[in-house]
Amino acid sequence: MSETKERFIILKKMKYGEADLIIHALSTNGAKKSFIARSALNSKKRFGGGILEPTHFVMLTYKEAKSEGGLSVLNEATLIDDFKSIRQDYDRLEMALFFLKCAGHVALEGDSDSQFLFNLIGHSLRALGTTKNIQRFKLHFCLKFLYQQGVISIDEWMSVFLKENLSDSDRLDELPQMKNMVEDYLDSMESQVLQYLKTADNAGSVY
Repeated sequence: MSETKERFIILKKMKYGEADLIIHALSTNGAKKSFIARSALNSKKRFGGGILEPTHFVMLTYKEAKSEGGLSVLNEATLIDDFKSIRQDYDRLEMALFFLKCAGHVALEGDSDSQFLFNLIGHSLRALGTTKNIQRFKLHFCLKFLYQQGVISIDEWMSVFLKENLSDSDRLDELPQMKNMVEDYLDSMESQVLQYLKTADNAGSVY
């Protein structure tokens, strides 16, 4: 069977057996794909340097699973971007893992038409490393995520967030009411996201 080479964001990794890893990743078309990386914990050449860490943007070389629902066999990984600045701050890393959790719950195996999800996660990880106010940024992400998923009723106050790109999120701090908006709405929007993720799980998508 021929190998495939494709770019992914690593969503989650789990140890399997003595030295194998199970990897869940998000492809550029928004599909979730699962891999087994055999002897990954012992292979510095193929998977060294912590390359298979969640949040990393990587190029993966793999062989497709032999059966539907099976694990593709991961042969090699090359790092494209490790979003290093995120890992230098605990709060930013925690928020990045929240973003991955959202993607992991809603992404579907075999999907080929959810590029918007990959773009949302990719842009969020990139901007999170430099944004000046991570609480405002989290509110911005939650609104973008809920809007993309089609599960939010749009209120007037949300428009400034939905119109602004995540890469330009810092501009929102120029609004005099922004601090109050974050204080008033962040908890409720985050709760809506978490409730929606439970709904996604019940519909059959399991992270």
